[in-house]
Amino acid sequence: MITPVDPSESTDPCPALSAGQRRTAIAGALIAAFGGFASFNLLLSAMPGYAVRSGAGPSGAGVLTATLMAATLVVQPFTPWFFARLGRRHLLAASGALLGLPCLVLPAASTLPVLTGLTAVRGLGFGVFVVAGVTFTAELFPSGNRGRTIGWYGAVVGVAGILGAPLGIALARHEAYALAFALAAGTAALVLVGSFGFARAAAPARPVRPRSRRPRTMHGTWRSLRPMAGSLMVETASTTAYGVVFTFLPLTASAAPVALLAAQACTVLSRLGAGWLIDRYGGRRVLIPAVLVTTLGTATGAASDEPALLLAGSALFGAGFGAVQSATLVLAMQVAGDSPAGLGVPGVAWNVAFDGGTGIGALAGGPLLSLGGPSALFPATAAVLAAFLLPNLRAARLPDSKNCGLSHDD
Repeated sequence: MITPVDPSESTDPCPALSAGQRRTAIAGALIAAFGGFASFNLLLSAMPGYAVRSGAGPSGAGVLTATLMAATLVVQPFTPWFFARLGRRHLLAASGALLGLPCLVLPAASTLPVLTGLTAVRGLGFGVFVVAGVTFTAELFPSGNRGRTIGWYGAVVGVAGILGAPLGIALARHEAYALAFALAAGTAALVLVGSFGFARAAAPARPVRPRSRRPRTMHGTWRSLRPMAGSLMVETASTTAYGVVFTFLPLTASAAPVALLAAQACTVLSRLGAGWLIDRYGGRRVLIPAVLVTTLGTATGAASDEPALLLAGSALFGAGFGAVQSATLVLAMQVAGDSPAGLGVPGVAWNVAFDGGTGIGALAGGPLLSLGGPSALFPATAAVLAAFLLPNLRAARLPDSKNCGLSHDD
């Protein structure tokens, strides 16, 4: 029998904020989330076609997505350090500028090295943006409501994907790349708009400098990451599938715009529903079925010539993927407690897992697609995701703690 979680012991990580300041900050965080992810998804789906048109081929398309994720990974561990010195407002504004300004140069770029360089700059901005967004949003709510909080944040992100991903594919197929780049720059500007929702003097105490003694820092980092390792492995595997689906489905299926729209719509609904279930029953109870559904949906990407089956599978993928994102993030954050400094560690780790998995899928998927086609690529990706689920089956039977339904021995 599944026992509901008792939220009575939750605490508020930002008790000093007035109700008005909290509402303004929440609005800013959600505006920034929509703008940043709309820009990201629009070009994530448009750039593969642009790379192919420029003569780079499917492997070149994968290189661009992998570069985006690699640059994101490079900057993410330093984001809490930047945050302590710049504060919420300036950090979000800087991330929006790095994400949007390269879009203004992309229409003049046609060679793979130049495209790769501009993509890397966008990756740096996106890396700062995603860590800041999810951490700042989690800070604004007590832990007992964190599942629903992350659900709403994820729903906004999903809506941005619903609009951005199919639009990027449609513009690419009509070769309207200049318009795609202009829209990506405009939506990235919303990150700057959202940053004004945060007060100027809102930075937490400065963390330990990166130059601190390395052995002690590495040991402390490992101790912080070890309890969330299981969730992070599942997160990495699920976003590997995400990188494969969103990079290569537009190149293999004529029904890809509708299929990805269905995936994004189901992700939005899933994030909202999964947040409520996580707060009530715990993240462990949500994670296992969510991964199984994601695995099944990933495998149906092989049905590139069966639009109805592809559409149904994409809907399953979105439903499972959305729940996996909420569950793994809440499970990781439970380890940190409620201090702003503590929440930065799982925020960085989870986003590194997300972006690392997306980059792995994009980079490894290109050669596999060239060798075996969609009938090899998508089932193989599903098999990898299923394999990463196995170590978590035993942990799913363990009781959750009373903090967001999570346990420290994840």
